[in-house]
Amino acid sequence: MNRSFETPDRVLLVVANSVGQVTVTAREGTTTEVTLEAQTPGGQDLVERAVVESRRTGDRHVVVVRIPHKHGMKFVRRNAVNVRVEAPSGADVDVTTGSGDIELNGTVGETHVKTASGDLNADDINGDLTAKTASGNISVDDVSGDVRLQSASGDLQADRVSGRATVVTASGDVEVGSVSDRVEVRSSSGDVRLGYVSGDTSIVGVSGDVRVLAYASGRLNVRSVSADITVGIAEGVSFAVDAESISGTVSSEILVEDFPAGRAGSPDIVIAAKTVSGDVQLERAVGVTAA
Repeated sequence: MNRSFETPDRVLLVVANSVGQVTVTAREGTTTEVTLEAQTPGGQDLVERAVVESRRTGDRHVVVVRIPHKHGMKFVRRNAVNVRVEAPSGADVDVTTGSGDIELNGTVGETHVKTASGDLNADDINGDLTAKTASGNISVDDVSGDVRLQSASGDLQADRVSGRATVVTASGDVEVGSVSDRVEVRSSSGDVRLGYVSGDTSIVGVSGDVRVLAYASGRLNVRSVSADITVGIAEGVSFAVDAESISGTVSSEILVEDFPAGRAGSPDIVIAAKTVSGDVQLERAVGVTAA
């Protein structure tokens, strides 16, 4: 099935597909193209009964793609439909899938994603990103707004976030390259790795290791049970540290005399790190200077 809609104004794309991949490609233009392909014999019936429509709501076009589903586990693998959409650059996206992966190519707008076991891979998001998955992995490059990620066992990764980052996971790993605002991470057994951070940060975990490559400003609070905690301090900043480990070691490669003087008597960053059996280490973030 192929459908084409004229969508010269703002676009909201809403896709619901239980089984099968969803691929959205944002490109220059004013039309939205929808293609449905049955990937199994049972999927053809779903293609024929699918809802594909466009309606104008307020100041934007809402394009809806809804694939019906059949109940019962025995139907899951026999009824797969792949959804491909080409939409104008900057279109907002709302996608719900069961086991299918989601790919967002190009620059899309505000994005909401919910999936059970499918992965999410996205390029540029010009707006906020809210993504929730049970066991799927989430990977995104640039996000100009806030990021809210939640997973039970999937890994969560974002390269650059211009707003806040809030991440919750049970056993998946968390990796964020750079964040310009506040960071909040809650994890049970996954590792947490943050790159360049310049805002207040809170990390609460149980057994996963925590590593911050370069901390530049704000207050960093890390609490864990058995994790090792490593924090890199950006050059040219003053800081205060309250670090504690019950059975592990606390060490710093930065000498006390190397601490810069704080501005107006207060430090640029404050680090509070506590773990029960892990080690805590402070180190210099080589080649990284606070902006």
